Amino acid sequence: MKIIEVLIISNSLDFGTDYVCLELEKRNAQYLRLNRDDFARYEITLDVNKVEIHINIDGIQYIISEETLRSVYYRAPIYLRDVYQSQIEMDVQLYRTQWTAFIRNLTILETVKWVNNPAATFIAENKLLQLKYAKTIGFSLPDTYVANTNKISLTPESLYIVKSLDTAVLRVDGQEAFIYSNLVSTDEIKNASLGLSPVVIQNYIGAYNNKVDVRVTVIEEKIFSVRIIKNGAGIEGDWRREKDEIEYVRFELPDDVKSKCVDIAKKFGLSFGAIDLIESNGEFYFLEINPTGEWAWLVESAELPIHEEICKTLVGYS
Repeated sequence: MKIIEVLIISNSLDFGTDYVCLELEKRNAQYLRLNRDDFARYEITLDVNKVEIHINIDGIQYIISEETLRSVYYRAPIYLRDVYQSQIEMDVQLYRTQWTAFIRNLTILETVKWVNNPAATFIAENKLLQLKYAKTIGFSLPDTYVANTNKISLTPESLYIVKSLDTAVLRVDGQEAFIYSNLVSTDEIKNASLGLSPVVIQNYIGAYNNKVDVRVTVIEEKIFSVRIIKNGAGIEGDWRREKDEIEYVRFELPDDVKSKCVDIAKKFGLSFGAIDLIESNGEFYFLEINPTGEWAWLVESAELPIHEEICKTLVGYS
């Protein structure tokens, strides 16, 4: 019977979790990784009265209890309900809904460290609340509208960023399609049909190549920050479209911006957060914080030991 100190809930293809697991092994930590796409392989019994979980995986017995568990690393976006889809097989529907509910109910482990707690993650995924809190904390923000109409007050002959209110992954002709942020003009918005769904419209910060995207990774009080550039300059529009020749350059944020990044993560009760900023004319503008943001690519591309810092938080020591 193996007693677990660190519980990891992730996906079998998540590279960030691979980094964390390798680091935990270096530290000789007793951890268990449960992949959401492998739950059918596990035999799990949760004793609600004892708040104790027994797990059998390939004949190996594991036990998780509040007395011995230090932390939970929860690596997934939060959906409180898996929306019913008639075209999905019944057993797949049952698997999705009930395991999603089981994972959500692991918040019964109230006395341990969560990175991040699903309840905090769910609240933090609301982008408009993020902007409200960021303004309260003192961040500069782009002017922002959410609307399904173009009958809004826009500045003539200006540029705007239009993006989805939530991550939008669609199926188009049998293939997965991701909706990026788009740089558009005032006239394009005025001539667009927006009635189908709400979109986010923000004034474009740093027009005429006078902006640099910044990714900030917050882990408790620790800050990792990079500028995202191509050919020595900032990238117009959504940098995620530009995969070739991108550089992630480490740099130190000003102390006041560091404090604001830590403060907004704390405001949402997050131990981890991936924050997107824009730097323009020496000022930093807040765009969003992602409680389950990607970070693994920065370990090698920018030599940032993010996995080490996450493990410090999980095990409770350096």
